[in-house]
Amino acid sequence: MRKGVRDMASGGLSLLRERDLLSTFRSLDDSPRSFFENQQAVTLPQALYPVVSDDVNRALTNVVSLALPEDYTAMTDTLIDLLSLLKETFSDKTWREAVLPAARSHAVASLIHECPFTRHSFSRPRGYPGDAGLIDFVYRHPAARAAQEAATEAGRTVMAFTVNVTACEAVRHRRSILAAKIDEVATRREMPSILSVASGHLREAELSIALKAGRIGRLLALDQDAESLAVVDGYQGSVSHTIEARQATVRQILAGKTGLGRFDLIYAAGLYDYLDARVAARLTSVLFDHLHEGGQLLIPNFLWGVREEAYMEVFMDWYLLYRTPSEIESFAQGIAPETIRSKRYTEDAAGTIGYLEIEKV
Repeated sequence: MRKGVRDMASGGLSLLRERDLLSTFRSLDDSPRSFFENQQAVTLPQALYPVVSDDVNRALTNVVSLALPEDYTAMTDTLIDLLSLLKETFSDKTWREAVLPAARSHAVASLIHECPFTRHSFSRPRGYPGDAGLIDFVYRHPAARAAQEAATEAGRTVMAFTVNVTACEAVRHRRSILAAKIDEVATRREMPSILSVASGHLREAELSIALKAGRIGRLLALDQDAESLAVVDGYQGSVSHTIEARQATVRQILAGKTGLGRFDLIYAAGLYDYLDARVAARLTSVLFDHLHEGGQLLIPNFLWGVREEAYMEVFMDWYLLYRTPSEIESFAQGIAPETIRSKRYTEDAAGTIGYLEIEKV
């Protein structure tokens, strides 16, 4: 089992979580007994990849049998469990080179891609994973309604299931947390300045009471995507004229080429889920330097144990960097301790996203 993976709740045919059901996999016939007893990941030689592919195809064909003409709910639920089990069973190398390609080439992929949420992620219309348009599906935002209505009825049942899983609920909760932080800083500081890094569509602005009440002095939204920033620009008229959109990349921020100024609150909603540890630590230090005295930096990151991880990789081509609490806390390792007034790590109720909050002296 992969490092840090927690016990995961299972839906659908929960017996798929039982490893003795893998006894039908011919590719595992010669696996040592320790695999079944200690849940050790199995690495297979490339010569056995065709056997793995055959095993995966047979298992997925059984899953497809659960599909009803206008309802793929049971199929989707069971598929998520099956893929999660396979990702735990096989080593990263065997998963990446044998299991995942076999799953993507199976007929179940065309059924799953009737879901506009899943298909949007896999097709990457903006050229990169996890774009703001995809997160609008998670938020159940009106901006995603047209794509949902254009999907097949069965495809909509896939979406109804996938956007209600624990991971998506955690993202919706994260939006509420960010809006609450915006409101909270307005109670501590008069007309505070706020920076949102990799802002996407800045949907938390819609939930902020302080923004709509005119109690925020400045909210600067940075993103690499001009299409996302065009949406943010629209909030100047509908939410607050203090919202400002600016195009910038993480590389430019790290190089100090953005002339950002200083802020009372800085946050990055989903950015750190894509940054390697070294870049994450460097960025944390740079952003911390952009805080006013008493300013706060808030960094969320997904934790290990997301049941849907394998589904996301196979059918959404969506990869996140999951971390342990200690790895998230290590983002602050480059900050001089004497400049930190407080450092706090918290998690959402489901233990899906961890939050690091650092306050400057």
